[in-house]
Amino acid sequence: MLIALSLKRAKTGIREKGKIMQMAVSDRKTGRGRLLPLKVWDLPTRAFHWLLAALVGGAWYTAEYGPMEIHALIGQAILTLVVYRLFWGIFGSETARFWNFIKGPRAVLDYAKGLLTGTSNEPVGHNPLGACMIVALLILLVMQAVFGLMGNDDIFFEGPLFNLVGKEWSDTLTGFHHLLFNGILLAVIIHVSAAIFYLIVKRENLIGPMITGMKWWPTPLPKVRMTPAWLALPVLAVAAALVWAAVTYL
Repeated sequence: MLIALSLKRAKTGIREKGKIMQMAVSDRKTGRGRLLPLKVWDLPTRAFHWLLAALVGGAWYTAEYGPMEIHALIGQAILTLVVYRLFWGIFGSETARFWNFIKGPRAVLDYAKGLLTGTSNEPVGHNPLGACMIVALLILLVMQAVFGLMGNDDIFFEGPLFNLVGKEWSDTLTGFHHLLFNGILLAVIIHVSAAIFYLIVKRENLIGPMITGMKWWPTPLPKVRMTPAWLALPVLAVAAALVWAAVTYL
């Protein structure tokens, strides 16, 4: 009796959930059709995004409060992630590939104008302005990590690549290392501000899809090719091996 009652309640719950989903889809309408969930970000891309954010925060904390040995390890981890992302931008899912979202200056300007006038066409993945931010951040992070590996603190710490450049150049690169963090901080502020702008002004949630991988998209849904997530593991292993070899043998 209890089992039958439980099954009946479960079926009722499933039916009610289905009705709610149908109502939600029906209420979310655009000129192109109803909105349905579409997978746009694979797990490796999402993991890269949040792990990189955590590591940058950890790099700041250890730079301020130490220890520097942990700071150096975090820098190597960041460099590994960036190298991995460069590979994943070639072999990864469609929305993660550079050719899919990096556009020329004309496309960036046209998108920016459309954003101001409310006529911009949003792509499934990164938009042209977001692509500029991604490229800028990757370049800044590579420079920051490499300069840090060659840096020193004039007291106890010397980066693993210190001997590659010598004391004079190391001092110069250490200065650049400190300055570049301000550039990274500015890029992060712009990045977060853009996400808030899209959420409040354009009513488009960019943060949720980077957590769940799913985005509401009008029908008919486009086909987004996803690379198997397991492929990220050997790609990450290659990136880690390259960074380890550079730090160890250069």
